[in-house]
Amino acid sequence: MNIFIHADQSLFLWINNTLDRSWLDPVMEAATALGNGFYLFPLGLALMALFARKNFRRDFVLWASTSFLSFIIGTTLKHLIHRDRPLAALHPSIASHAVSIHVLGPSLYANSFPSGHTFTVFSTASLFASLYPPLFLPLFSLATLTGISRIYVGAHFPLDVLGGAAIGLFSTFLVMRWIAPRWIESSDPESVP
Repeated sequence: MNIFIHADQSLFLWINNTLDRSWLDPVMEAATALGNGFYLFPLGLALMALFARKNFRRDFVLWASTSFLSFIIGTTLKHLIHRDRPLAALHPSIASHAVSIHVLGPSLYANSFPSGHTFTVFSTASLFASLYPPLFLPLFSLATLTGISRIYVGAHFPLDVLGGAAIGLFSTFLVMRWIAPRWIESSDPESVP
């Protein structure tokens, strides 16, 4: 297990330090904001207004379902695992000036795994990509950028981001497998006697 933790910390430091460019700061701050529901919700509504049209209610229910499911799974894991964030985990090395961490935004110390911003944005991106296939590439590109931004801003290790992405994808899989077919069957006018 220590080899995975060491590799995760090394990859974090490489990404966080190598990408550190002042011109990238506003880009990564904007990308990290996409994982915040305050910004993601109006963007999601706008996408649904453009693409859902007659299925707006269905798509909203599916989006709310995958968002809620990823939140429950992710938040439960955060509180069960209690993984330190980079600033706490690497504190001895930071204090001795052996490493430095580029931090944008608040200094966070606890509940690193999984990344909440990442599971939020990946659950939304994967659901909307399933519902609106032409948006697949831009949605997953933005979701991936959001995940990378969480490392860039010093908030998460790469495994936290991968875990968040997996939870978002898994939540959408469950919703599309179990909720979407029932919703579609119940809203199909031909299924009503």
